[in-house]
Amino acid sequence: MKIALNGASGRMGQAIALLLKEGGSHDLVACFDVETSLLTEHEMEVMNEADVVIDFSHPAVVMDHIHRYCLWGFNAVIGTTGWYKEMEKVKDWVEEGQIGLLYAPNFSMGVALLVKALNAVLPTLEHLNEFDAYVHEWHHIGKVDSPSGTALKLAQTILEGLSRKTHLSTEAQHGTIASSALHVTSTRVGHVFGEHYVGFDSPYEQLLFRHEAKSRAVFASGAIRAAEWLQGKSGLFTLQDVLGD
Repeated sequence: MKIALNGASGRMGQAIALLLKEGGSHDLVACFDVETSLLTEHEMEVMNEADVVIDFSHPAVVMDHIHRYCLWGFNAVIGTTGWYKEMEKVKDWVEEGQIGLLYAPNFSMGVALLVKALNAVLPTLEHLNEFDAYVHEWHHIGKVDSPSGTALKLAQTILEGLSRKTHLSTEAQHGTIASSALHVTSTRVGHVFGEHYVGFDSPYEQLLFRHEAKSRAVFASGAIRAAEWLQGKSGLFTLQDVLGD
């Protein structure tokens, strides 16, 4: 498989490039970053006949990147977040371009399993009103967004599964929090790759789901696996589709 990489100079881009080099089963045929921006290119030939592009670039430019992938007919794996409010527009682009686009805020298969586990227990928790839900995440001090895209994905899963939670309340609260609010908090410290906690607390017990990333290789591996899965497909997908297969 021939892979183009957008965001090659970032932490995730470097991790993906290293894993591709070590694996040896796929070819990295094109790289783009701040110095070599895809947005300065107007011809699809710069992709060097890639089969798929993996994008870990920046929220400010990712919509322009996605538009190009759709216009040029390249399947894409999108790890960049910050564009999900434009989902309807992207759906139209994907349909018009007849490409496959797979997106995720986190490419850990463990996080995908965590979402699947939450979807399994939430129907029962819907009837156990004594359990109150929360989400907390830890990341390194260089993390740009807060809360993380993964924390927001987990929180959205809870909002969709628990009718008693109607909205998010993020970060520190300086007064009483509404019972209908789902509290989502973040810690930025040191070199933590990523830890996510989803808790359900009752007066007598607490149910806790925890995921810890040991290195960026887990996300790089998941992105490459997603690119492999996307071959020959068209439409809009998430990691849950990969997990379903």
